[in-house]
Amino acid sequence: MPERDFPWGDRSDPNRANSKDSGIGSASAAGCFPVAKSPYGCEELCGNVWEWTSTQWGQDWSEPDWPYPYDPTDGRESVREVGGTEAGRALRVVRGGSFFDRQDSLRCAARFGILPGVRGDLLGFRVVLSPSSDL
Repeated sequence: MPERDFPWGDRSDPNRANSKDSGIGSASAAGCFPVAKSPYGCEELCGNVWEWTSTQWGQDWSEPDWPYPYDPTDGRESVREVGGTEAGRALRVVRGGSFFDRQDSLRCAARFGILPGVRGDLLGFRVVLSPSSDL
């Protein structure tokens, strides 16, 4: 798997993502930046809105309970809150930056944790569909 800072390569570019530097100033419709596709055909993996994930961050916003390297078997992907997290207080990971962030901060690896009940213009989600093996 190739490594890069941004989905399209290693250099920031305000023409490839909705950021503070692109000057749009609000969330944009999906598909506005087709030149920013990853090698896998995914569009807009950074910028526009911070994207919710199912991954648990932990209870302390300043330090994740599950740091890198990523291990999908360590409990962070559990639907139920795990570890010492008080019920209803587990922060979930959001990724990728938003239209409010500078271009050099828009990285797929940019992440932090917030409570699942938080809502706002800077937050969104991505619908993902895996191909069925029953075809």
